[in-house]
Amino acid sequence: MLTSAAATIAALPLLNDLAGNGTAAVAAEGPTIPPREPLHSNTDLYSSTDFKEGRDWMRRFRCGGQPEFSENRRSPSIAVRSTAILAPHGGAIEAGTSELCLAIAGYSHKEGPAAAMPSAVPGLVQRDYWMFEALVSNKALHITSTLCDDPAALAVCTNNLYAVSLHGFSPEKGPKNQILIGGRDRRLMENLAWAFDKHGLGPRSDNDDLSVTVTVTAADSERNGDDVRNFVNRTRTGAGAQLEISTELRRTMFATFDGAENRRATAGTGFWNGFTNAVREAIDVHELGLAKPAPSTSS
Repeated sequence: MLTSAAATIAALPLLNDLAGNGTAAVAAEGPTIPPREPLHSNTDLYSSTDFKEGRDWMRRFRCGGQPEFSENRRSPSIAVRSTAILAPHGGAIEAGTSELCLAIAGYSHKEGPAAAMPSAVPGLVQRDYWMFEALVSNKALHITSTLCDDPAALAVCTNNLYAVSLHGFSPEKGPKNQILIGGRDRRLMENLAWAFDKHGLGPRSDNDDLSVTVTVTAADSERNGDDVRNFVNRTRTGAGAQLEISTELRRTMFATFDGAENRRATAGTGFWNGFTNAVREAIDVHELGLAKPAPSTSS
C-alpha cells in the first residue's frame, strides 16, 4: 500500500517535493468566480479549466515513513507517533484552519510565499499533514470531506493510525465560541473534549467572550463526521476525529483575521495556545492508548 501511495504522490502535478509544497503559499482572498461545471470531487477540481493550481488553489502535505509498530522494551511503553493533521478547506475558505493545521503538526505557520517548505518547530513532535488551501474566495472550491479523493490526502490518512481534521463553521444560533467534536474514533473524540476542558476551553458564566461551548456530537448530528467516506476516517484504524471551530472562536486567535498574509503574521492571540496545546495533548494521550473521560457538559 505504501509503495503505491508513494508512486501516486510522485505523479501529482505541481508538487515540488515529497513534503507536498505547491507553487505558492496562501495569498489574499479574491473575488468569487462561478465555475462553468459543478465540482463534485477533488478530481473534478483538478481537471477543471476554471481553476488553476498555484493561482486559485494549492495543496501542501507531508507524508513520512511508516511508523514502527513493534516494541520489545522492558521500560515503560512509548507512544506510537502516527496521527495526521488535516485541513481540507484552508486558505480563503475556512480562514485560520491552515495555520492551525501547521501549528498542531509541529511546523511554523508564518512561512511566506517564498518558503520552500514549512520549518519544524523545535520541541514539538512533527506529524504528517495535508492541507487544501484556496487562494481566492470561492465557495466552489469547497469539496466536502466525504468527496475528498485527493491521492496525497488519502495517502497521508492511510499512512497513519489516527487523524484529526480541522474545519470552520458559522453557527446559526447558540454561543459564538463553539467547538464540535465529531468522527468515528470515539476514544479520540473524548480525549479531545477532556483536553479542551483541561486547557481552559469551556463554559464561563462570568464572561461570554472567554466562554467556549465544546460539544461531542451525537449520532444524529448534521456535523457528526462519522461517515466512512469522510477522509479523516480512512486511516489504518478506520476512524478519526473532526473538529468544527466556529468563526468567532477562530477570529480570536489572530490579531488581524482578514487576509491570509495578516493571519500568518498575527496568529497566536486569544484561544490559540489553549486550542493548539489541547489538540496536541489529546493526540499524545491517544497515541499511548489512554482514554480520558470527556466532561459531562461536553456531550
